[in-house]
Amino acid sequence: MLSRDLSDSVRVTDGPHVWGSMALDTSSGLVRGVAVGADENDALARALQMGLTKAAGILPAERPDEVLCAPELQAQIIEILPSLIPGDRLPPVRAIQPPAEVEDIFDSFVGHLSGREQPTKPPNPSDWTLLYRRAFDFYRAAPWTRWDDGIVLALETSIDHTDGGLAAVVMGNAGIQYGLVLYPGGHIPVGLDDWHPGLPVPMLPGTLSLMLDPPSDLPSDIRAKAFRYGWPPDAELVPAVLRLDPGGGSDPGEADAQLLTVALAAVTAHDSRGPVAVGSARRATNGEIVLGNGRAATFSIEQRPPTPAPDVPHFRVHQVGSDLVPQGAQVVLGHLPWASVAALRAAARIQRPFPPGAPRPAGTEVPLLAILPKPKKGESIAARVAELDPYGVTAVRTDEGPEVFVLAGSHGAQLLMEVPANSPSMSDFRRRMRATKGLHVVMVADEATSRGEGTIYGLFECHQPLPKGPRQSDKRRSGNPSKRRK
Repeated sequence: MLSRDLSDSVRVTDGPHVWGSMALDTSSGLVRGVAVGADENDALARALQMGLTKAAGILPAERPDEVLCAPELQAQIIEILPSLIPGDRLPPVRAIQPPAEVEDIFDSFVGHLSGREQPTKPPNPSDWTLLYRRAFDFYRAAPWTRWDDGIVLALETSIDHTDGGLAAVVMGNAGIQYGLVLYPGGHIPVGLDDWHPGLPVPMLPGTLSLMLDPPSDLPSDIRAKAFRYGWPPDAELVPAVLRLDPGGGSDPGEADAQLLTVALAAVTAHDSRGPVAVGSARRATNGEIVLGNGRAATFSIEQRPPTPAPDVPHFRVHQVGSDLVPQGAQVVLGHLPWASVAALRAAARIQRPFPPGAPRPAGTEVPLLAILPKPKKGESIAARVAELDPYGVTAVRTDEGPEVFVLAGSHGAQLLMEVPANSPSMSDFRRRMRATKGLHVVMVADEATSRGEGTIYGLFECHQPLPKGPRQSDKRRSGNPSKRRK
């Protein structure tokens, strides 16, 4: 016998409380009786009566040898049984902790009442255990601090046979909804980028989602399942797993749970390397995991380049932003010996290598532009730099005299700082850029890294080809520079 308060999952007109109860046959797993009621006693009594008087499939109605239930139900069932079974020989009522399979059957009943379609072959307990374990690894890694929902990760697995593979999208960079979505066919639905509230959501059949929400925002059956399979009860966010189709949501089947498990493992492994530049020789992450049924599954995942619009030249124009570096953060120019770059690569949370086709390292020092954020801002700034897919920094001379440093990339450009054109730091930076043939490094790190402490949030190795012709410092400038100094 099982019983739950379903008030937050099922709504009944003029009924503030809804209880559900279920009688299961322990030898077959068949449902003997099920009932809902305004109070627990009523629901339990009707489910017990149905189990005693109605056949269940090939099982005839019969008196049970024993009634098993959770400890908190034992007294109620002992009180109800005499009114349903005549005579003095009542079956014993034994308190046990209901097995996971039994609770899953009740979950399916609650999901059906809630309007979620139920799979013909649901996940077994080993599938759920591994899915929640991989989901917790994903949650602890917080990949949304480094990826946003505009980046598509192309995923191929040995257990998915859809044409085109899967498109995996990490949710949460905007701080609204955290999780992971898998789109079959290897691309996001047409029209999803233009969707806004009030319009039907364009959804491909078989889309899978794992969304992380505050526990209080989830129905109790979804919350309880996560806790039952090892999710920490004190976690700030709890996962909800759904299969999404154009007609609505449904609970995942066995194949869905296994595919989402592999995807979570793949995204977490790929994220641990940091966003890698599209086109890099090291762009794909490959791996293998063992599923709950003992079957091995392989995966290969990589960042997909944005698809250019048809018949549009690849000449890109970006409005330069000015919100990458928040108030209070510092931007500094410097340099590193080449030998230090390898150590920084290993220490960086996000590391993007020099692009393919870049010249070989030259000179004794590599130019460095470092963004030194305030506490707790480093990961988000590094994620935004990774989203730009930076080509590198360039100095643009303004009419007023100072030079403005701009970080330019394939997905945008950002103003970083102003430097007096005739400052020694500018002369040194240009000299080192010439010596390295345009190779330089953009780093997002704590100021304490200069003392061997702190965190390196992002290390982006860039190549900015040098302009041909006279150097800026060689060009004559109009006006008297001394009159513009203050």
